Amino acid sequence: MSKIVSSELPKGAFLKAYEAQPDTHTDCYKTSLPKQVSLEGFINAFFTTWLFRIERLILRLAMKKPSSDYDIAEFAKGTTDIMAAWETEQRDKDQVLLRVPNTPIRTWLMRRTDGDQTHLYFGSAILPVRTDKDGKPALGRIFVLLMGFHRLYARALLYFAERTLR
Repeated sequence: MSKIVSSELPKGAFLKAYEAQPDTHTDCYKTSLPKQVSLEGFINAFFTTWLFRIERLILRLAMKKPSSDYDIAEFAKGTTDIMAAWETEQRDKDQVLLRVPNTPIRTWLMRRTDGDQTHLYFGSAILPVRTDKDGKPALGRIFVLLMGFHRLYARALLYFAERTLR
């Protein structure tokens, strides 16, 4: 059975740039597999799980941002920097940081190998979009309301990606 754990961001994680920003929410979840997995394989598995297909349907209907398995495969290979509502902010051979333009949402995937084992990471950043009654930057109210769901959903997405790769 897969074990998904909340984790510190690993050294060199692109998401650390957002973690360092005050009043920004960041999270990181981790799982491991007893085999080598490429970033391309991880991206493909993550964005084509049955659970993420529901999100892709919502994006297609609500935001007019469709994505096919072919689109995801091209994005995973690095031949395009855009996939559905996301565009690449930063990428190397082990990780990718995505943003949804004109929103406070960032999505991050990373793989790190250790011998015959691959550690898979998934994280998010939500940037402040308003000021609270004291004038401090704050997350949007909808993000605060949905944070519990987000945490469960993030773990489930990583779980199903890991299960696909197993």
